[in-house]
Amino acid sequence: MSATAQQLWQRLADAGLVQGEPPPTPLAPPWYVRLLLGVAGWIAALFLLGFVAAGMAWLADSEPASIVGGLLVSAAAWVLFRKMPESAFAQQFALAFSFAGQALFALGVFGLYDHSAEGVGPWLWIAVQQTALLAAMPNTVHRLWSAFAASVALYMALRAGGLGFLAPPLLLAAAAWGWLHEFRWPRFAAALRPGAYGLVVALIGMELAAGLLRPAVGFDAPDPERRLWGQLLNGAVLVAVAWLLLRRAGAAWPGRTAVVVLAGTVLTVLVSLEAPGIATGVCILLLGFAHGNAVLTGLGGIALLLYAGGYYYEMDVTLLVKSQVLAATGAVLLGLRWVLLRWLGAPGMGAADG
Repeated sequence: MSATAQQLWQRLADAGLVQGEPPPTPLAPPWYVRLLLGVAGWIAALFLLGFVAAGMAWLADSEPASIVGGLLVSAAAWVLFRKMPESAFAQQFALAFSFAGQALFALGVFGLYDHSAEGVGPWLWIAVQQTALLAAMPNTVHRLWSAFAASVALYMALRAGGLGFLAPPLLLAAAAWGWLHEFRWPRFAAALRPGAYGLVVALIGMELAAGLLRPAVGFDAPDPERRLWGQLLNGAVLVAVAWLLLRRAGAAWPGRTAVVVLAGTVLTVLVSLEAPGIATGVCILLLGFAHGNAVLTGLGGIALLLYAGGYYYEMDVTLLVKSQVLAATGAVLLGLRWVLLRWLGAPGMGAADG
């Protein structure tokens, strides 16, 4: 038992809450042993899948068989996750096994739609499957991946239906809801946190695919009107998050704090309408800072840098216009910070309401 654990046990004993010798603490294997076990798990899973694929190649020729086989492989991975949670080898083996099952399921689903990626149907099937895996699989890495994959599938389904501009605000709203309710249901925290992280990572990648990485992924230039609607909806989510955080902090309406923060947020949304992703990055950054989450705050900061860089190198807008938009956005953010620190006269949200 470590020194910290011994001190905690002694404090509990002094308070009369426990008695006797402290319980033995199981020794966890070093990180390099866990790493080797994880790599061995992937190698073993890949060999097993290779043998299975060689003997059951007929699965790929039948779409229903591929779908059923994929579901059965995922079920086997779930059993491994549940029965051997402490084994690094078993966890990585199950992860690789589950990925194979997901690929087999996707192969069957796309086969039902003539192997076309342009339809709504196959992507909706995959989004439903990944959502179910997010809820069922008791593994953090798998849940993060499932949330990411479900988000991408939803985006592709909406894009195939001509509504791709709705995907970022929907995912931003879902991620914000997850982080705002992070501690409300401790029973579901094991799925909620990795799911929210997966949504944020997918959201950042989605905005980059539609902006900075658009030539690489082959997406067409977005329709200006639809992109504007998407930006407005992202901004609406940002304003809603700011309002909910103000209420949580006890800021009264129409107090000075609430008025200044909401007016500054709306102004930030308006001046950044021409810069895709800025409102999204600010929202992620705000959620991370409000919850003291260094990882989420870092993701928000990285997202802002990538969005600003992607917008700066867009060829659809002149350099003068891009510079003006970015300068105006930065000026609004700096001005809002100055007002909050100087005019309100207190760092607390509710201190200066009146």
